[in-house]
Amino acid sequence: MGNEQLSIHLRIQYLCKAVLAMSIGAFGLLVASGNIIDYDSNWQFVRHVLAMDALEPWFNGAALQSRAVSDPSWQRLGYGAIIAGEMACGLLCAAGGLLMLKAAAGRGGLAWGKSLFTLGALLAVLVWYFGFAVMGGEYFAMWASKWNGQMKAYAFVGFILLSLVYIRQREEA
Repeated sequence: MGNEQLSIHLRIQYLCKAVLAMSIGAFGLLVASGNIIDYDSNWQFVRHVLAMDALEPWFNGAALQSRAVSDPSWQRLGYGAIIAGEMACGLLCAAGGLLMLKAAAGRGGLAWGKSLFTLGALLAVLVWYFGFAVMGGEYFAMWASKWNGQMKAYAFVGFILLSLVYIRQREEA
């Protein structure tokens, strides 16, 4: 295999990784912008989960309900942190993808692109796994709420982690 074929082979791998990273970046940016543009829709979700006021009638966890956050100021701060995390995830993943795209064009930037994507993926895990599955799901008993977003959060995190494993792999000639 000649150098040109090797270069094309590597460029295709860089391109695939770049497109994947940019698609996850677009996802983060779309979710964050959706939460800003249509603030109230997802605000209701966050507010009810934090307040623990929509738990199923069969749930009798008075001790757990003492964890509820009913102060709207704290609820809005939590929602703002979610939006900021989604936005930062989107920006970092998109920037990482653009640098990997630059590498696919033969102008370097692969290592920085992978690093930025990794930071963005970490933020995604913090938002959707730690934020929604751990804190929302377990601490605020979202699993027993009419407002349960755990399965979507697990789906997002699963895809992002699979992408992270693929993108962080060494390219093969």
